[in-house]
Amino acid sequence: MDAIELIRRTGLSTAEIADAVGCTTHAIRLYERGKRFPNEDNYRRLIELAKSRGVTLSAEAFVSKAA
Repeated sequence: MDAIELIRRTGLSTAEIADAVGCTTHAIRLYERGKRFPNEDNYRRLIELAKSRGVTLSAEAFVSKAA
């Protein structure tokens, strides 16, 4: 999932992203690999986190390239 990579490029670690979203680092890694899609709350938090870091996420950023 490109969404996590785009957020990570703003300087945040996996742990910092997880803390901001309110989930585990394991969940973030699963999102990033396309093994899991965030639930509605985490999806919204990821969008808000990205927005707060100056990143606009498109729907395409949440689609796994492996799919």
